[in-house]
Amino acid sequence: MIEFFKQPWPWWVSGPLIGLIVPLLLVLGNKIFGLSSSLRHICAACFPANISFFKYNWKSEAWNLFFAGGILIGAFIAWNWL
Repeated sequence: MIEFFKQPWPWWVSGPLIGLIVPLLLVLGNKIFGLSSSLRHICAACFPANISFFKYNWKSEAWNLFFAGGILIGAFIAWNWL
C-alpha cells in the first residue's frame, strides 16, 4: 500500500483532484483555497500595521494557516520517509 504513495501520480489523477477541491471549498464552506491568502493572514497576524488590507479578523480564517502548516509537515514526512 505504501508503494502506491511513493510513486508519482499521473497528471490526470492529481490535477482534477486539486481542481475540484478549490470550487468545492468555495461552494460548500465559503472558504478561499490558496497559499497566497495564507501569506496575507501571516502578515496580518505577525506585522499589525495601519494598512487597511491587513485590518480584518484573520483569526476567523485560521484554518488556512493550518493548511499551510500541513503542507510543510507533509513535505517533511515525504522527504524523510517516503
